[in-house]
Amino acid sequence: MKSNLIVFISLILISIPAIKDLFISGGFTSHDLTHHVIRQISMDKLLSEGQFPPRWSGELNNGYGYPVFLFNYPLPAMVGEISHKMGLGYVDSVKAVLFASMIGSVLGMYLFLNALLGSKPSAFLGAIFYLYAPLRFLTVYVSSAVGSALALGILPFVFWSLVEISKGKKWASLVGGVSLAGLILAHNVTALIFAPVILASAWGIGGIRKIRGIGMMFFLGLGLSAWFWLPALFEAQYTRFGEVFGKFYQDQFPSLWQLIRSPWGYGLSHPQNPESGDMSYQLGLIHIGVMLILVGLVWVMKRIREIREIGGFALALFGLSVFLMLKISLPLWENIPFLSMVQFPLRFQAWSVFAASIAAALLVKYLPFKKLLVLSLLFLVIYANRNHWHINEVFAPGENYYLNLKTTSTSYGEHLPKWGKIMDQPAVGKLEFIKGQGDIGIIMNKSDEIVAEVAVDSGGKLRLNQTYFPGWNIEIDGQKTNFDYLSNPDLIGTDGESYGLMTFDIEEGIHLVRAQFKNTPVRNLADGISLISVIVFLYAGYNKRFYKK
Repeated sequence: MKSNLIVFISLILISIPAIKDLFISGGFTSHDLTHHVIRQISMDKLLSEGQFPPRWSGELNNGYGYPVFLFNYPLPAMVGEISHKMGLGYVDSVKAVLFASMIGSVLGMYLFLNALLGSKPSAFLGAIFYLYAPLRFLTVYVSSAVGSALALGILPFVFWSLVEISKGKKWASLVGGVSLAGLILAHNVTALIFAPVILASAWGIGGIRKIRGIGMMFFLGLGLSAWFWLPALFEAQYTRFGEVFGKFYQDQFPSLWQLIRSPWGYGLSHPQNPESGDMSYQLGLIHIGVMLILVGLVWVMKRIREIREIGGFALALFGLSVFLMLKISLPLWENIPFLSMVQFPLRFQAWSVFAASIAAALLVKYLPFKKLLVLSLLFLVIYANRNHWHINEVFAPGENYYLNLKTTSTSYGEHLPKWGKIMDQPAVGKLEFIKGQGDIGIIMNKSDEIVAEVAVDSGGKLRLNQTYFPGWNIEIDGQKTNFDYLSNPDLIGTDGESYGLMTFDIEEGIHLVRAQFKNTPVRNLADGISLISVIVFLYAGYNKRFYKK
């Protein structure tokens, strides 16, 4: 235990260059940091309103509403909320998640590799290789893809749990279940990318002999996260996601040379037509180097089962990741439906980094001159990434700047319903007369519930300034009322489109109007599965006889 503590402290100290720029005051220019700060603000508001699970923001999309956490991974903002409640601002709360993702990843990878190979020096170097990789700095400092960063921080704990399950550790099923759920909630695309790797590892590491422990891990992981992934899966049919990203990957394939060497930049991804300052696609020369050495090691020492199986797995994973990032794999992208959801082929570079980390660990375990090898590779991998662990420019407009932003928090508003639209102008209010006149007095104004007393001078029509999405329900004086959201040519703008805003008739008099964003049947089912999973988790954690059953 004491030796592990010393290793953890050493890993954290070596991680300082990688994380130090996160301590620079204020935000920084990047692809997505602003989006995540807006989501952090939304998460704080929704939870303070009592909306759990958080799904619908009534303020985003210029006050017309957006299903922000119905489809966008919620865990980063939930983790950030802990920091916010401890006193950090919204920007620093998001940066705290990035910090946790990097520290968590290096510690988690050490635990995994040490359990897998039984060698502390090997695990130590493999963990550093997992952190000091161009992709990791691209994710944090260039794109600020907080969900992807957090998922890569959680991922090693999933594999560590699988190894411990294979050794008969009963607690590992619970840790693995929570880790798997965390991976899905942190970034569903990363979870999708690694799903076949996790399944293959579960079979290879545990096999049929540990089917109970592995089954429990997957049951808990999928069950605890069902409240998010199940509605997102079934209700994506209503959104513009397929329209926006259906063929997005087609011009996102880097060349083989770009994977080997491409200049570091902070711009966007244009691999087919790169411009000066665009983002880099490099795998990392040192990471490529250890994979090449591993080829020779597997060839020479293939009689050793650990080298043959684990080394062969790492080589296959690395090779497949490179293949899927190149345009030669386009037929697969065109014919395998889930691949289009990945959007960027470069995301498969996460496989490469994972494989190279295992490779570095294997080299240390089986090659001679271990101390010299560890020190040499440690120096080389850190030195090779010396230009990558920096932010581009400080951007610190203050918290009010972000509080006043009411965008969709996504680049293309891809989770708007097909009948919706990104609104350019802010909503006048949650309720508005479009025919007739009267007074509207708002009694309750929450994202998922609006209550108003409406005095109508003569029969008219009201508009709820929220984009319709399945789950919205409107009542007048306690009675459910019909509304229209598709065919209202006199509602808004000059193009004759309703933009999915809900309108309904109202009679003369004083009425109590209540609009609520309720659960659909699939959301109720998902919430129920997650609740049952929580109960099973707690029961399993406190009752040792559960494992015997």
